Amino acid sequence: MQKEAFSKIINQRYSCREFKESLLKREDLEYILEAGRLSPSSLGLEPWKFLVVQDSNKKEEISKIANYQGHVKKCGAIIIILARLDFEEYFIPKLQARGMKEEELQKRINLYKPFIESMNEDEKLHYAKEQTYLALGNLANAACAIGLGSCIVGGFDSKALDCYLKLDTTKERSSIMLIVGEYENKVISQKARFSKEEVITFLD
Repeated sequence: MQKEAFSKIINQRYSCREFKESLLKREDLEYILEAGRLSPSSLGLEPWKFLVVQDSNKKEEISKIANYQGHVKKCGAIIIILARLDFEEYFIPKLQARGMKEEELQKRINLYKPFIESMNEDEKLHYAKEQTYLALGNLANAACAIGLGSCIVGGFDSKALDCYLKLDTTKERSSIMLIVGEYENKVISQKARFSKEEVITFLD
């Protein structure tokens, strides 16, 4: 039954661009955001934050930054995923919070610390953004699971958005957005994907 339920989600989820402007129920937003929060990440660093925008004026302003895309303005909520660059500061406390034995803790610190400290700012951003996409997938599928539409939006001026959000860009930057809302017209078209033979290879 779980396999069937998940298959239904990934088959029905599509990029919706026509939303009702009605605000989402708080419990629905919480459900979606919790799916993002619980997402996997490299080294368990969770280098992300989620900013939720529902105010109509702010949605309109952000739509301008996103190349005037109409569905960014007309939706239930915008979820902006930020990529955190400050994981060097918190990775040890995060490891300690997992309650592992001291020997295992020191082993991981010794393994991870040189890797993390070796990254420059651009490398940290690239690394963190890769992790935000893992959370993005969970957010989008969670929205579909409760009957809401979503659209992934990467076409925006990230520097302008960072400025609009007044981010400390030494610690976090905008990575990607997910637009969520009630369908205006729900039309599930057949997915056009490469065949299994074109994308899957079993190495014996």
